[in-house]
Amino acid sequence: MKKERDAMMDKAKRKEMGYNYAHSHRPMGVYRILNTVNNKSYVGSSLNLDGVWNKHKFMLDIKSHDNKELQADWNEYGGTSFQFEILESIKPEEDFVADVKDLKKYRDMLPDLEEKWMGQLSPYGERGYHKQR
Repeated sequence: MKKERDAMMDKAKRKEMGYNYAHSHRPMGVYRILNTVNNKSYVGSSLNLDGVWNKHKFMLDIKSHDNKELQADWNEYGGTSFQFEILESIKPEEDFVADVKDLKKYRDMLPDLEEKWMGQLSPYGERGYHKQR
């Protein structure tokens, strides 16, 4: 009886923890992938900074990244020659994400923040992996 009750409590606790995780904010903002050998930068933004770094590493490791220049340097220098840096974080106004629609305001902030950092770092040509617009 006690084992059964404990198992039910564990299941309820796991469900609650999963729900809380699903409705919590991930780190969001603007990031840079820096090549520490030649100091070239790739700048981007995301609502999930941890996830986007994992995505980039995965795509680079399987040699399928969209940015061919970044891919070529990753292939030449290896992943240990690159650093992931958070340039600016967005601090959420609320602790809990009740609905995915609540993220829209943060998604709308990202292009302006990314453009600000693109202007500051100028990651084009010899300084980066972006094409001048």
